Amino acid sequence: MMGGLQAVYAREIRLWRRFEVVSSIETWEGTQVIGKHRFVFDNGETAALILTTAGVYDRKARSFLVIDEVVAALGRSVNPRPPTEAERIFMTSHQGLRGLAKSAG
Repeated sequence: MMGGLQAVYAREIRLWRRFEVVSSIETWEGTQVIGKHRFVFDNGETAALILTTAGVYDRKARSFLVIDEVVAALGRSVNPRPPTEAERIFMTSHQGLRGLAKSAG
């Protein structure tokens, strides 16, 4: 389930200009997965960069799963790297904005 995103546009994408979207899971912490999505022109320039936060939601338990447990259930043994400063700022901002939205009633 997508939790939130932050996008920055670095270059204009004109109509019909070709680009690729390159997506990756960067890291995770607790119940949050941080994704990075770059819109890349054929010359290698990044036109846009989007950071996302997402999680795996258990509807029955009405809670998000710990990502380490999800990875283990998939039969993988992977340790996430620590979030970068930019990712930490994004996660903190997302949590703050989410709190504001919930308290807005």
